[in-house]
Amino acid sequence: MTAKNLSQLARSDLLLLNWRDPWHPQAGGAEAYCHEIARRFAVGGARVTLFTARYPGSEPSSVADGVRILRGGGTFTVYLAAAGHLLRHRHAYDAVVDFQNGIPFFSPLFTGRRTADVCVIHHIHQRQFDDRFRWPLNTLGRVLEKQVSRVVYRGRPVVVVSPSTREGTRRELHLANPVHVVPNGGPPPSPRPPAPRAETPVLTVVSRLVPHKRVDLLVRALPALLRLFPGLRVHVCGDGGELDRLRALAGSSGAAHAVAFHGHVDERRKRELLARAWLTVVPSSAEGWGLTVIEANAVGTPAVAYDVPGLRDAVQDRRNGWLLPADADLADGIAGALEELADPAVRERYAAGCRAWAARFSWDASAERLAAVVLEEGRRLRRHRRSRRRPNDLTAAGRFRAADGDAMERSIGRVLRQTDDYAREGDDFRLLLHGCDEVRAAAALRRLGVLDGSVTLASRRDVLVGSGEEPAP
Repeated sequence: MTAKNLSQLARSDLLLLNWRDPWHPQAGGAEAYCHEIARRFAVGGARVTLFTARYPGSEPSSVADGVRILRGGGTFTVYLAAAGHLLRHRHAYDAVVDFQNGIPFFSPLFTGRRTADVCVIHHIHQRQFDDRFRWPLNTLGRVLEKQVSRVVYRGRPVVVVSPSTREGTRRELHLANPVHVVPNGGPPPSPRPPAPRAETPVLTVVSRLVPHKRVDLLVRALPALLRLFPGLRVHVCGDGGELDRLRALAGSSGAAHAVAFHGHVDERRKRELLARAWLTVVPSSAEGWGLTVIEANAVGTPAVAYDVPGLRDAVQDRRNGWLLPADADLADGIAGALEELADPAVRERYAAGCRAWAARFSWDASAERLAAVVLEEGRRLRRHRRSRRRPNDLTAAGRFRAADGDAMERSIGRVLRQTDDYAREGDDFRLLLHGCDEVRAAAALRRLGVLDGSVTLASRRDVLVGSGEEPAP
């Protein structure tokens, strides 16, 4: 991926809407995603404002990493506060990026016709509304996320963080919008681990402690695991409403001596605990992606997770971890992984695979890809005509050799969409054409003057990592 898109956003006024900021006591992966991309937009020269909810001890406004942060409203009234801000400044922003955390901000209702509105969805909440609310609020949440969103965002681009979430937007929300995959980034792999690997089995879990994360499954698995691995120790990093229940469960199961609940930890401590671990465990029922998997992989630590949405994209089975069937016994799955990792050579092999996979994801690349969606939507609004491509979830991969690589690169900028991706090595080009089947891709190559290129459908892995590497064997 070239670094052209962020520079094209320079001097643009961008508004990002997110439920929480990264310093909120309940901040998680969604807040990390928003902040990491926002600050890269600002570094690229855009004027970036983040509107988010207030919380005890927070200021109504501040500046962090070049991003102006405005806070208004509370957990639920932030939506009204954001609507008021948009109405007062509806022509002040060139683009609005609406980060949906169950319920979006419905920004197209309050912006001008020339404003590019992009909705970002991390994962689908239809089933989770029942975990948090009773009737009628659970029903209202489902209607707002599904039926109302489908009307308000009709025709607008939607960004998702994984192919799993894209499938959920089609299957559960029935969205017909153009949907673009922009995965989470992650820390660069550590050439020197921040801490030595433990000599005996250690598990580290990094998670918000809420019901759908299902950390209780791990605690319930500990008695069986301790019979097989008496020296096993578990570190749980994170806070949330489940903390007291998990502590009580560890005590009643006789496993309290093996579990340390650290609460919230800073980045340095988190990386140390992940680096010492043999495994991280992610027992969630579903995720949008699996940021903690990539964070663990970056220090060479594989993951055990269930084969559920999001995690099946973040974990490549037996390369950077193990994927368990959705109904598998967690204790058996962890025990099998620990038995393999008892061999130091196997540990090193998995560590190398983990670092190689984590290296495929960076926040710089994620910011570039989201910037491309914003720019393409702005271009669509300006040209007032429909695209040749209709929204679909196929991606075509093209390969060819150009007679003049520099001239071809200029042609690609004129002919292809902003959201299309390419990599160049001399005069050899690899393209990823999103929302495009083989027939449309072949037509696009002909418009570039390429008559002898090859075109295939891209894999899920290609969609995640982009055009910058050779396809996986």
